[in-house]
Amino acid sequence: MSDDGLTDFLSDSDSSEDEFLELLPNERVKNEQYLENTVLQYSEETFFEHFRLSREKVNYLGELFGNSQFFHHQAGQFGYIPASDQILIYLWYAGHQTASFRDVGDRFNITISSVNRIIRRLTLFLSNMSPEIKSAEIKCQQNIKWPNDDEKRISEEHFRRNGFPNNIGAIDGSHVKIDKPVNDPDSYINRKGYYSIQVQAVCNHQRKIIDCFIGYPGSVHDSRVYRNSPLKNTLEQKYLRYFILGDSGHPLKPNLLTPYKDRGNLTRRQQNYNIKLARNRYVIEHTFGILKQKFRQLSCTI
Repeated sequence: MSDDGLTDFLSDSDSSEDEFLELLPNERVKNEQYLENTVLQYSEETFFEHFRLSREKVNYLGELFGNSQFFHHQAGQFGYIPASDQILIYLWYAGHQTASFRDVGDRFNITISSVNRIIRRLTLFLSNMSPEIKSAEIKCQQNIKWPNDDEKRISEEHFRRNGFPNNIGAIDGSHVKIDKPVNDPDSYINRKGYYSIQVQAVCNHQRKIIDCFIGYPGSVHDSRVYRNSPLKNTLEQKYLRYFILGDSGHPLKPNLLTPYKDRGNLTRRQQNYNIKLARNRYVIEHTFGILKQKFRQLSCTI
């Protein structure tokens, strides 16, 4: 993204809709001391339930965000909003599927346009912390990365004990629901009839995402997403003697194993292979499930 593009994206100008909403008579009840009083009294357990992360991690992210190019103190009619508070605002929105910008604004006593800017800035900030995420718009490298040799060995030992030696991970795709796009909306309608973008991810035995490719329209098949992802050209180099497990929507490759197609004529050995593959590939399905359960704005049918 160019400097001009970044400036435009981070612009403090409000949309006409935001301005209209903020000029309406304020008849809604706002929680004026939620951050200052209520949140400070939360136990660690309650804090985690509301914001999906521990206080320690929130403070860590707040410090990183406050020192980044994406932070803005949001000075305005409601004054200064510290970086750590903006993290909490973002996490509340991300963790509650039914939360609208108006709901978030009322809870934290800020304007709708401020909520919008915080969500946009923190989305950019967090995506730029996740280096091995690759897409046409997102490219970054810090927290999502390929395992080193020791980490590969540990993953392999886990899957070996579960009946599938030399495997160190699993790959799958998932859909994230979006509003109707302005450009070429039909290509974003997936097989279940809603607009979405695709997320292709690889995880290890601990359900930790080690590769991610984001942004293809929902109508695109998993195999095409894989063929156009950077992983396709680097899989052999990254895995060497190891492999990952995929479902029947992925192509069979030396470092990517898929199940035998069941047309009613599989041998006992082939059936056992499919069963063991499914038992070990479930980790990526659990990973998507945990991610969407924790951050409910991502939640939709997988």
